[in-house]
Amino acid sequence: MAVQFPILALLGCLWPLYLFAAPLPVLVDGAWLSQNSEKVVVLDVRSRAEFMAGHWPQARWAGFKERAWQVDRYGLPGYLPDGNKLAELLGSLGLEGDESVIVVGSVRHPRQVAEAARVVWSLMMAGVQRVALLDGGIESLPAHDLVEGASSVDPKVCSISLQPDLLADSSRVEDLLGNNRPVIDLRPTSYFEGYRRDPQVAEGGTIYDGVGIPPERLLDGETGRFLSAEIIQLEFERYDIQTRGALATFSDTGVWAALGWFVLHQILQNPEARLYDGSLVEWIDWGGEMHDSTDDMGGPIG
Repeated sequence: MAVQFPILALLGCLWPLYLFAAPLPVLVDGAWLSQNSEKVVVLDVRSRAEFMAGHWPQARWAGFKERAWQVDRYGLPGYLPDGNKLAELLGSLGLEGDESVIVVGSVRHPRQVAEAARVVWSLMMAGVQRVALLDGGIESLPAHDLVEGASSVDPKVCSISLQPDLLADSSRVEDLLGNNRPVIDLRPTSYFEGYRRDPQVAEGGTIYDGVGIPPERLLDGETGRFLSAEIIQLEFERYDIQTRGALATFSDTGVWAALGWFVLHQILQNPEARLYDGSLVEWIDWGGEMHDSTDDMGGPIG
């Protein structure tokens, strides 16, 4: 029995290291952030004005709309930057690529949750392995814990390793459709049905044979937090959408799509879930078939 005491003492010494090495949860709350703030990098993806008005101490401003999280490629908008530009962006945020990162956004509108999820996807595309999202956004944090003003960041050289298994292109989407696999539209219903259209998208409607689930069905309407995995699964079943196996999410330019990807890949833990980066902007330019439910003929268009 006496032999066990040194072993227990050793385990006690290693326990903090074990905690640090443990994988991050995909979602964290304010209590977790308070307890682990010295171990993580916090990226705030809200606008600069929102950041200046109040942010988590030591948070780095990484505004989704103001930083180059999406760029024009192939003459089309909304793409993930290429490897060099992505490394440059992350380096400008003081990242070297091996940090544990918490992404903080806002939940005032589901679109803002999607923007934060898009940053999570972008970081994971770069090979950052430990990334989590603050569930409930900045609104979930006590106001007295926030600080005003700017923050300073020392730029670093970021080493990235692109992860193509998280990405779908047009050929992949066509292959999924041909094999009756889900290609999921995460835009609001009025866009999915063709009654509204993003000005960046040349045609209304959705990918022919694509399926849709309204993004707000995945979030708590009052808190903006993600619903439990069990309820999310039931929501997908309600819309007759498979959540396991090969699939892809899409939207106009891949922002709403990131909300679906986060739910499927991170919360429901489907490693085969991919995000169609080019989404409808690329699909239409590529010549893919579209369906607009407002079209009297009811068939493919485009």
